[in-house]
Amino acid sequence: MSRKIQFTVSITFSEKVTDDQDILDIAKNIARAIKNEAVEGNGITTDFTDAFTKEIEVTPQFLDETITLKVI
Repeated sequence: MSRKIQFTVSITFSEKVTDDQDILDIAKNIARAIKNEAVEGNGITTDFTDAFTKEIEVTPQFLDETITLKVI
């Protein structure tokens, strides 16, 4: 298995979100939420591993920009 694993996550909103900047802002919020859980919460990995989260990348579908956060 790789050190980098990709997951597919779908989120349904109450209304359409079509503006590219709004979508990027949502991607930033998702990355920050995952980082917050990795640093301040129970963590992302299981209790049965010594692995820890080093980096989070969120790439919105149909956009060429990736949000990257380092986890320290």
